[in-house]
Amino acid sequence: MKNKFQLIIPRLLVVTAIAGIATLLIGTIFKVLLVTTILFSIGTLVYSKISRRRKHADYPAYRAAFEGTINGPYLTANPQPIVPVQYVNRASKPSIVPIY
Repeated sequence: MKNKFQLIIPRLLVVTAIAGIATLLIGTIFKVLLVTTILFSIGTLVYSKISRRRKHADYPAYRAAFEGTINGPYLTANPQPIVPVQYVNRASKPSIVPIY
């Protein structure tokens, strides 16, 4: 019986150590992937905010079209009407021309 314990205990210790090292490696890989995902998400959010600000700075008319309250309309105070095709030559401002 004593000989059986002397054979089993070292093997059990080796298997336990290998399982512990494997668990440590898998946990480390998971943590690295989690941190990478979080950093990538933050970077994407910052990039979208910067690009949106650049777009609004480059096109003031684009920005004005979407100004308004959160629950209110997203149009300017004086929206421009759609001018029919027959009146396009008389219009002083560019207009939307319907295509039939």
